[in-house]
Amino acid sequence: MPRLKLKRFKVKRPAPDVLAHYVRVYPSKDLHHRPGDLPPISPAALFGLERAMVIDLGCGRGEFITAQAQERPGELFVGFEWHDKSIWDAVNRAHAARLDNVRFIRADFRRALVKVPDRSVSEAFMLFPPPITKPNRLKNDPLPEPTLREIHRTLLDGAVFTLVTDSPEYFQAKRALIERSGLFADLETSRAFEGGLTRFQRFWEGFDIASQRLACRKA
Repeated sequence: MPRLKLKRFKVKRPAPDVLAHYVRVYPSKDLHHRPGDLPPISPAALFGLERAMVIDLGCGRGEFITAQAQERPGELFVGFEWHDKSIWDAVNRAHAARLDNVRFIRADFRRALVKVPDRSVSEAFMLFPPPITKPNRLKNDPLPEPTLREIHRTLLDGAVFTLVTDSPEYFQAKRALIERSGLFADLETSRAFEGGLTRFQRFWEGFDIASQRLACRKA
């Protein structure tokens, strides 16, 4: 079933001042050629605070990260997403809830993670990424080994990275990568139907496809 169908929806573009408040844009061309010219993706730069942040890599329409921001008002949250309409929906969601502890980065997080300072992240999530496993498409894999190393670098010592996918094949491939890397310890896995916090989760669980979860701690 094409995953791109879940990207087809109507959404109102937020007002310019609302977008400016919530969104920072990091073009891939600039990240590749002039990364030093771009501001850091840090708690100080985004919120004016010296505090660790929680990141959601591929936050989609923001259901998970805005819910977390509401439930944990004392923490800072940053969602990375490249799809404009998903960013708009996430911003509308955050603005309607009057959240000021969440920001969104419009970028390919595989490139943008280089702008996140060392040990500035208290928790990292990657929820339902495209499950790229075919050799001829691996250049589009959201979690290759270099990205895993970048995630590890940004995490506080002992912080947790959580991966959730609907694909058993992708889950096994990434679990093997994480174990082989030696970067993480205390791997915990689970498989369950939880009712779906994100649209991807609700969609797949509607077809009796359980979520595959892996949580691991920075070694």
